[in-house]
Amino acid sequence: MQLPAGWVWSRLEEISEVRLGRQRSPKNHSGDQMRPYLRAANVDWNGLKLGDVKEMNFTDAELETYRLLPGDIVLSEASGSAGEVGKPAIWDNQIPDCCFQNTLIRVRATTEVEPRYLLHLLRHEATRGAFAKGARGVGIHHLGAAKLAAWRIPVAPLAEQRRIVESLESHLSRLDAGRTDLTAARAKSQRLTSVLYGRAMSGGFSRPVSADEAVTESALRRASSSLATRRWQPVAPVSIPGYTPPENWTTVSLGTLSHSSGYGTSTKCDYKAQGYPVLRIPNVQGGSIDLSDVKNAVDPDLDLTKFSLDFGDLLFVRTNGSPSLIGRVGVVEKPLPYAFASYLIRFRLTPGFVEPRWIQLVTQSPDWRRAIERYAASSAGQYNLSAETLSRLPVPVPPLEVQRETLAAVDTAVSGAVRLVSAIDTAITRSRHLRIAVANHAFSGRLVPQDPTDEPASVLLDRIRAERESQDGKAKRTSRRPRKAAEAVPPPAPASTPSPATAVQQELPL
Repeated sequence: MQLPAGWVWSRLEEISEVRLGRQRSPKNHSGDQMRPYLRAANVDWNGLKLGDVKEMNFTDAELETYRLLPGDIVLSEASGSAGEVGKPAIWDNQIPDCCFQNTLIRVRATTEVEPRYLLHLLRHEATRGAFAKGARGVGIHHLGAAKLAAWRIPVAPLAEQRRIVESLESHLSRLDAGRTDLTAARAKSQRLTSVLYGRAMSGGFSRPVSADEAVTESALRRASSSLATRRWQPVAPVSIPGYTPPENWTTVSLGTLSHSSGYGTSTKCDYKAQGYPVLRIPNVQGGSIDLSDVKNAVDPDLDLTKFSLDFGDLLFVRTNGSPSLIGRVGVVEKPLPYAFASYLIRFRLTPGFVEPRWIQLVTQSPDWRRAIERYAASSAGQYNLSAETLSRLPVPVPPLEVQRETLAAVDTAVSGAVRLVSAIDTAITRSRHLRIAVANHAFSGRLVPQDPTDEPASVLLDRIRAERESQDGKAKRTSRRPRKAAEAVPPPAPASTPSPATAVQQELPL
């Protein structure tokens, strides 16, 4: 990208100090110098969340190194979700003597740079996914202080930086207001859907079931066992607090309803690869399988046919950074020559007893969602479900005819809410694209006019370099002073003869 007149490219470290936070270890948990500190959980796209700020022991020297000052920017150094890497927020000195942990990177702009210009620029980079590229780790995506310090950014003249911030924040505030309204409407629609799902689980959409219609668990066990390709055992269901099934609905575990279950492949995949297509977490959407964003196995000779999908298979999301997405399920509606990744779990239902979409309805109803989120184990910012945990989920099973009638009634009741949520999601996506477009204009010099009387950014950078060289020179001379002074001190004089008052001072640099 060619910059306007007066702008220059610079590495972030040339115009700011970039520092990783302090390592937290058990020895820091107590002491007489406990200080508040920020961690990745305190940084949100909308700013800082300071309702849960922890403390640990910082010495006075460590406090000077890791203390946050007004205008400092903190960025998320790592996340289980690549899209969260580099998420920034600005510090306005809300808590005295607050420090930061090594899940964050601090960027402290020089006095020659507007901090909010850097904030919006770094947020733009994070929003468009630039920090996520190459941010790899074992289950965790890392940015790294060195990578961030070397990040190449466009620097406008200081006066123009301030004009950009003013204009950009005006545009973004209107986008934020619109997104807030859309998000509120979406939440209301989802609550309505959740209420309707809960009503379905209490029998509110179905007729009473007589005792002679009830599903026989023993017949179900025999059918599941006969279809299993390996040793099969029924699984005892856990209970769902507060839930009582309607009369003559048979409650069994998901594991008992299935003749097989298992994790997907962990093979490396890429969009440009030529191997077997592999479904991932983004492909499980709205209770179905979305094939619009598919990667392929890198190894073209790898046989993944054992992971192929049949009609009626269920794919559960087993790991995610958001607990609300854990246990999300997609129903395979036709045979697919696609494998599925290890972040998903496949269950194959025993036919003749339950509709696959009935499982989706049950597991997404309010009582089950609360249970699933409670059972999800959290580790390093990720929530995880095992196949064993999912197998133990209870499923109330009315006769197939009642299941189908209930599903049809629920579909009719929620169709308006589903259409509204879809329209809102489209509007939110457009809002995000518009935000990126506005920021693109801002940081390419097209949002506000240039003023030829502004001091060029190249002069600003030269001044920053000169100041740093001067400070480095002073620091080097200061570090040499004790050695020079020690060499210049004369031998001690006899006790009866006082030493000249200026004997040492004449040898020290003033």
